[in-house]
Amino acid sequence: MPSFRRGSVSPRSFEDASGVVWEVFEVQRASEAPRGVTPGLEKGWLAFVSAEGKRRLAPFPTEWRASSEGELRQLCSVARVAQPAPHSWLGASSRPGSLAAKMTSVPAPDEAGPTLSAAEGSLVRDVVRAFARDARATQLPAIEAMVRLKMLLQQRYGGDEVDAPTREDATDMRRVRRWFVEAFYFERSS
Repeated sequence: MPSFRRGSVSPRSFEDASGVVWEVFEVQRASEAPRGVTPGLEKGWLAFVSAEGKRRLAPFPTEWRASSEGELRQLCSVARVAQPAPHSWLGASSRPGSLAAKMTSVPAPDEAGPTLSAAEGSLVRDVVRAFARDARATQLPAIEAMVRLKMLLQQRYGGDEVDAPTREDATDMRRVRRWFVEAFYFERSS
């Protein structure tokens, strides 16, 4: 079984011409042996992930980190479309009980009821933890789940109509990542 690791550089985000937000990061293989990977990807690739799907680019410019958003858009446009894994929920939103279906059932800020105080907990924390547990249960890869979670939080809690503490929770990615990691990797189903 080939092993992969995400590059040590933080992912970058950009918006394409149609308004889709993409995250791009480098994937490095532990071995350059050709087995277990699509030809051409033996030395790693740039991964582009969005709600629209995944793309891979190999070979890729070694200085991609310094690329402008326009250059990242160009690299993404020439990247090869990656086929979703069988367990991925891309295109599976019509399945009852699927992660995509559950995402649409997350209450909008105005439907969420009273705002929780800090002493009572955080609405955003609870949404993040539930999302992470569902992602793990449906075997959605953690990186893909985080990209989708960030988009969900931005859609649901990024507007001016949301109270300041909730919006602050939803935009504090260090806190969101911590909640996600705790629930995705360490919480056990009851």
